[in-house]
Amino acid sequence: MTINSKILITALGVGILGWSSVARAEAPSAAPEADSAPNEFAPALRRGEWLSSLGLHASLGLAFGGDELAELTYSDGSTTTVDAGEGVSLSGGLTWTPLWLGDRVGLGLGLDAGWKYKSTLVDADGSIKLERIPLMASVRSLVAIDSSWHGVVAAGGILELNPHLYGDGVLGGADVRFDDAVGGMLELGVLWGRPKGFGFEMTGRWTILSYEYMGESSNASSGSVNLTAHFFL
Repeated sequence: MTINSKILITALGVGILGWSSVARAEAPSAAPEADSAPNEFAPALRRGEWLSSLGLHASLGLAFGGDELAELTYSDGSTTTVDAGEGVSLSGGLTWTPLWLGDRVGLGLGLDAGWKYKSTLVDADGSIKLERIPLMASVRSLVAIDSSWHGVVAAGGILELNPHLYGDGVLGGADVRFDDAVGGMLELGVLWGRPKGFGFEMTGRWTILSYEYMGESSNASSGSVNLTAHFFL
């Protein structure tokens, strides 16, 4: 198991433990107030506040996985690789959860646009970079745990525009532009948030994707840990 895989599993484990501990802590106090709603988004919608579950967000992600696109050798003989799915991503977008089944389960949509980047330096003489622009659309579900905590499940499609592998310095001859890639994604995690305020989300995301170049295909599927800051209107 790679270090990155351990990071993803550990992050998800911490999130799940936090989710379950909050649920246990809230359960006793919820019993005397059976009529109270387990979250604040559904009651706000019933009051006609349709934008209460509309949120703007910004995300930071760390991804890993996919086929090896390049292998680089350092002066000491050690090597490193650039894999098709890895990189740091920055993105922004919106989510909206306008449909609720009772007060417990919400259904909605998410849209994201971002930038994903990987750079590998070789002895300060040159580097290989992998750059692309991911766009995502998803169907999301929130499962209320209490008034602020929710489980998150999302599934949808991903489009990566202009995947570009290129070099500089002594590696300046490397220049590969893959075709735009279309694939799918699944995301699981936890969200803390309420209407008219800030929120925080931690998720693990799996994407299924491949890059095409001159008839050859490379697996660009990846796993990632994502931290997201929300602002709910």
